[in-house]
Amino acid sequence: MKILILSCNTGGGHNSAAKAIKETFDEKGHSCDIMDALSFGGQKASDLVCDAYIEMVKKAPRLFGEIYKMGNKLGQLNQENITPVHSPIYYVNKLYANALEDYIKRNNYDAVICVHIFPAEAMTSLKKHHRLDIPFYFVATDYYCPPMLEETLPSAIFSAHKDSEFSYLAHGIDRKLLVPTGIPVSKRFLVKNDKAQARRLLGLEEEDEIFLLMSGSMGYGDLLNTSRYIFENGNEHTKIVAITGHNEELYKEFETSFKGEERLVLLGFTDKVADYLDACDVLLTKPGGLSSTEALAKGVTIIHTTPIPGCETENVQFFTEHHLSVCASQASDAGRLAIAVMRDKFLQKQILEAQDNYRCQNSAGQIADYVLAGSE
Repeated sequence: MKILILSCNTGGGHNSAAKAIKETFDEKGHSCDIMDALSFGGQKASDLVCDAYIEMVKKAPRLFGEIYKMGNKLGQLNQENITPVHSPIYYVNKLYANALEDYIKRNNYDAVICVHIFPAEAMTSLKKHHRLDIPFYFVATDYYCPPMLEETLPSAIFSAHKDSEFSYLAHGIDRKLLVPTGIPVSKRFLVKNDKAQARRLLGLEEEDEIFLLMSGSMGYGDLLNTSRYIFENGNEHTKIVAITGHNEELYKEFETSFKGEERLVLLGFTDKVADYLDACDVLLTKPGGLSSTEALAKGVTIIHTTPIPGCETENVQFFTEHHLSVCASQASDAGRLAIAVMRDKFLQKQILEAQDNYRCQNSAGQIADYVLAGSE
């Protein structure tokens, strides 16, 4: 079988989900490619949209949150037939549908998997006009139904959890479309390795209290002041591992702010995130769907830092309601909460036990099996 996965560069989570799914198809001996959907409209257009998205999230998060709410509201109006029209998102993504159709047909793909709403809109346009006769599927990368999903026409929707079902039903989505596989993560996150062994591998001391800080691909949040509070209120065994990813500006700010601080391990991009999750005691991370799911899969005490308004607010709601994490609602609270959680072993035990009950198993494998079964 030949599969096309359509992603989008608005944050790293979508691409991580795509890679996890491809990893499984590759292991099963099937051909699988990943493409940036917006690139079918031209690489410059893709870069412009993604850069604008990231800048809005970082510099105007409240505006982003209001746009997210508007998207949900438009979906409700469509559902109630008050304004039965497609969203602007549909029409924008329809613009590159011709190029996408040509690419799919030239390469003889048997199915398409969308890990972002943008390509799902483009595929819907092609399906509505009977221009493709292959199935396409939507993979959720957050814990509740995204805006505008109700106007798409996937063959199935792979949702984050069965407890998320109500949010899809509220959007008017047919229950029969929902397949609660969980959010797909790479297999390296599905195995929990011994903490002491992981620390030896990474050159960390076994007796240290290790806080792992991850900013996400967009570097949202106030990690500098959080780290400052932890250092000031910790002890000689306090260790912060800060992973800034591709955010070079944040990396330099850490270097400048904590020059000479031996309790800091500063990393840019690393392929050892899974190892650091094994090694840490407490994780502080923005509540992205993928990063949260990777931590959930590993079984780590999670403190969610201030969410980006919109989908991340909803991710926090899911995690805190199910006792899978605690959240610092204000950036200034994150350091205080981190110290408190590190000292509260009973709370850590409660969080880890709740995670044992709610994590999905081998989500990428479930998705691959479902897609392959549909081709039989």
